[in-house]
Amino acid sequence: MPKPPRPPRTLRRGPGSLILPILLTLLVLSTVLAYQVQDTARSHQRARERALRDYAAFATWELVRGTEDALARRLTLAVSAGSPFAMEPRLPRPRVSGGPGRADGPGGALRSYPAAVRESLGWCACPEAVHHFFRMDLRGGELQLLSGPASTAFRDWLARALTAPALPPPAGRPMPLIQQEILLTRGAAANRSVVRVEVPPIATGVVEGRRVSVAYAVEHEDGRPARAYGFAFDPAKLAAPVLRGVVARMPLLPPSLTGDAPNAAVLSVAALSAAGDTVFRTPGGAGGSPVVVDTLGNGFSEIVTRVAVRPEVAGRLVIGGLPRSRLPLLLGVFALTLGLVAVALVQLRRQQELVRLRSEFVSGVSHELRTPLAQIRLFADLLDSDRLGEAQRRKSVRIINEEAQRLTYLVENVLRFSRSERRADRIAPVPVELAPLVREIVDSFAPLARAREVELRTELQEGICAPADPDALRQVLLNLLDNAAKYGPRGGRITVGLEREGSVVRLRVDDQGPGIAPGHRERVWEPYRRLERDVEAATGGSGIGLAVVRELVEMHGGSVAVEDAPGGGARFAVSLPHAAEAGAGTAAGTPRRVQEAAP
Repeated sequence: MPKPPRPPRTLRRGPGSLILPILLTLLVLSTVLAYQVQDTARSHQRARERALRDYAAFATWELVRGTEDALARRLTLAVSAGSPFAMEPRLPRPRVSGGPGRADGPGGALRSYPAAVRESLGWCACPEAVHHFFRMDLRGGELQLLSGPASTAFRDWLARALTAPALPPPAGRPMPLIQQEILLTRGAAANRSVVRVEVPPIATGVVEGRRVSVAYAVEHEDGRPARAYGFAFDPAKLAAPVLRGVVARMPLLPPSLTGDAPNAAVLSVAALSAAGDTVFRTPGGAGGSPVVVDTLGNGFSEIVTRVAVRPEVAGRLVIGGLPRSRLPLLLGVFALTLGLVAVALVQLRRQQELVRLRSEFVSGVSHELRTPLAQIRLFADLLDSDRLGEAQRRKSVRIINEEAQRLTYLVENVLRFSRSERRADRIAPVPVELAPLVREIVDSFAPLARAREVELRTELQEGICAPADPDALRQVLLNLLDNAAKYGPRGGRITVGLEREGSVVRLRVDDQGPGIAPGHRERVWEPYRRLERDVEAATGGSGIGLAVVRELVEMHGGSVAVEDAPGGGARFAVSLPHAAEAGAGTAAGTPRRVQEAAP
């Protein structure tokens, strides 16, 4: 029974194939970590803003409460201290019946009421803040203005406001102004009556397009409202000095937090009117964040307060200090991670490219070895058959020798390159006269040149010495000659030159090939590197010959370069330091001698 076919073997994935998923996972984890850290920083920032908002809200509440209380007390004094009943005990005792001829009775006190109120407002230095003083008989409905005329619309509104029933305070908020009763005694001892005065009720409304606020007191006789008196006032002008005094003297935040620092150094406070005009502002205004907005109560509801903690002291108020922004650090770490991932990807790509080049190198070396080995085996079999004539036997021996030399050069290149990669290659430079050595190397390459129908020429300056390792220099020149013969045209010419230029010895090899573009001249020295045109032309080669040349020349302290040859093609130049001693004693500067090697 035939066995079932085996499933095809799959190639195992190397460690390089796992690098990309690992890098991408690292990038994703770094992104998640950065997001979590940034989210934590945002949470800290929100906690900081909530704490500062709470501080600002507390300070706003203290500011509004203190301002409303101070305004209530001062308006109470202004309304009641200047009332005719507050002044009456200081006047001569009036007759019970009264009479129009009494110059210093209640009528005289009433006429001095505006002056008394303005005098009581000396604390704000704003006598113009009050106007339209009035008195109204709540039983008869007669309204009397004590400070000049007023419009009919104002008189009608005031009459309605004074006779309307008292409104309850807004839900959730107590009346901001103090309710006070003043008990005054009127009349003679025989007919004494008690008058109850409630101060200071405040009425607000809009008259002829303008907001109006009035403060007044109500007299009660026999338990019933009898008379009302008071004045109209400008809320902004009265509130400004009160706000200034509250901010200057009343701690709006606990001293344990502020360290007894003044309010103006910790808070930014501003008060604006309904029209947007500034009523009060601390130095710096309402800067900082967040800002808490509130309004004063009752007749001062058009005054809007804005309070914020100053940014320079915010860190001192928040326990643990303000969290620093992590965004620059996170961006830096994320950019560094991206950079490392990019570098790793580039290295991975280079590694994959190196693997590909090594594979091509193995393929190229195998091809290079296979061709001479096949030639050697073929002609060795022909020699072994004893069926060749003398001329054919000599040709077969010559071909075997040439192919063996070719194998020797190739194996020597591979060994040199392997030692250089392991940093195990060593040279022993000694002062050597170069012209005879170069001539000998060119002669040894002549059989390979003849096989490729290439003409060899030398232009050597005699008497030039340089410290060099003869074997290493032989490998350098043979690699350059092999490269020129391989990539030059069939039937072309290769010129080897040697001259001295100052303190440098210059060895050059010119060919008549297509040349090398300036942009590719540095790449040809890299290991496994072949130009695209040579790959497409299927030109044989291992790709390490020129890399071995550069390695050996640099070990001699020299340099290599690619130039344009004078007659077209490429020139490979090797520069070595010149040796002061002449090995053969020939004077430097002997005229050049041109030799030609027959193809």
